[in-house]
Amino acid sequence: MHRMETINRKTWENAWSIREYSRSEGFLDEGERAAFDHATAQGGRRILDIGIGGGRTAGLLADGRDYTGIDYTAGMVERARANHPTLRFEHMDARDLSAFPDASFDLVVFSFNGIDSVDPDGRVRVLEEVSRVLSPGGRFVFSTFHKDWQGFNALPDYRRVEWTMDPLRLGFRLYRYVEGGILKAIRLRKHRTLEVHAEDHAILMHGAHDFGIMVHATTRQHLLDQLGQAGFAGDPLLMDRDGHVLGHQWPSSLHFLYVVAQKPLQN
Repeated sequence: MHRMETINRKTWENAWSIREYSRSEGFLDEGERAAFDHATAQGGRRILDIGIGGGRTAGLLADGRDYTGIDYTAGMVERARANHPTLRFEHMDARDLSAFPDASFDLVVFSFNGIDSVDPDGRVRVLEEVSRVLSPGGRFVFSTFHKDWQGFNALPDYRRVEWTMDPLRLGFRLYRYVEGGILKAIRLRKHRTLEVHAEDHAILMHGAHDFGIMVHATTRQHLLDQLGQAGFAGDPLLMDRDGHVLGHQWPSSLHFLYVVAQKPLQN
């Protein structure tokens, strides 16, 4: 198993992560809303939602549609089922969608930069599998990190402890603050050597979960190349977190972007 995969799975399977994602709801930002609105406006009832976590996106996508949600973390699937008992959720890895025939879905979604936590070869397989299970003209909505985001070079952020009069809550917050600071230092020292810095992409430590994940970060050309090789049409819609369409040059302030890629109407 790729070292990046081992690190990320450990974080996703952590009880704190499962609890955090199980409480999430609504759109992350206007960019996600715009991407979902654009894709769903094209029609199509059959939806595959990848990396569902606690089911946040299920509530945004499932209404009146044939919805299936999957995640490779069993604990996340259990929480999603508990949060949305009438919907279909499966424990499944997006690198292997063999349970679904070709052209099974009209829309596939992989939110919250989930595709970036998959190892490099696995990322290619995800794109190929998504392309396979999409119907002609179907759309793939996902978000992905920008390689040249200025935040990747920032020092760890040691937030202040939020004050409370409740001694138990305060004690717990102090414990988490100290634990988080120690984890950040250990993980940065241990995992920085695993980073990959190529001209068109990178594998980097990310500050989320106390530097508990490694992510794939892309450039425009690398993104277009990977989509094209997987069988998607050559002109995806690219938007920032405010829902503004991105040009050819991406600013260093761009943390991540939303992608709406389309499978050609015919091969």
